[in-house]
Amino acid sequence: MLYQDAVELALADLGARSRRTQTLAAYRADLRLYGTFCSECCGAPRDGLTLRECADIGVSRYLRYLRAERRNAPATIARRLAAVRALYRAVWHAAGLSRDPSREVEYPGGPRRCITGLRLQEAQRLVRAATAASRTPRRDALMLLLLVSNGLTLAELTALDCGDVDGQRRLLHVRGRPQAERTVPLSRDAARLLRPQITGRAAGAPLWCNRRGGRLSPRGVQYVCARAARRARLDRAVSVQALRVTALQLMRSAGASDETIRELLGLRRSG
Repeated sequence: MLYQDAVELALADLGARSRRTQTLAAYRADLRLYGTFCSECCGAPRDGLTLRECADIGVSRYLRYLRAERRNAPATIARRLAAVRALYRAVWHAAGLSRDPSREVEYPGGPRRCITGLRLQEAQRLVRAATAASRTPRRDALMLLLLVSNGLTLAELTALDCGDVDGQRRLLHVRGRPQAERTVPLSRDAARLLRPQITGRAAGAPLWCNRRGGRLSPRGVQYVCARAARRARLDRAVSVQALRVTALQLMRSAGASDETIRELLGLRRSG
């Protein structure tokens, strides 16, 4: 199988999994770099390069090149390794390879950092702190409240439209991956605070807007989290993923079953 054909198959597989356009573009750029490296190693033009030739070169050699010659940071190397792993995971069997060579290398940044959630008191301080020195205190507090109580992902939070809120029945329609599209309950406080956020606005209008009136970006949400963490005087950085873990922990401490937690968070079954 030609390398370029393998790349297109892998990207199509990722697209079917509802990967964001920006993610697919980043994977394509990283796989272009990997293909250039392999073609230079074996002396073959890239348009004639095969996936088997790439596999014979090995992924470890590519990572050494990224580290020693390109001076890439561990996070950049990890991202580029993720693209290569996605490539081989999608097509190694169809390409007739005997193994997936990307699985023979370890994560370049060492052991993965375990993301821990906040304690209940810390989460409450965070939500209250979101209103301090903010031009949009209601928006910021509401976003953090939904992250802590419903465990939304960053993509799910930013994709919310006004029509996704059913204040009367206290339900929220969440759209992330197609496989994880679901309806989750809203607390009484969240439903009450969301009511003025959607009143008089079109169903297709973004629930969270930036200063220019457009949809708030993922980076904007991350900024709100970081600012609230500083205002709350928490002793560590707070990410959206940490708040998702917080929601899981709070659900578990409230006695929710694993099946209920998987349903509420849109988690896939393991195995």
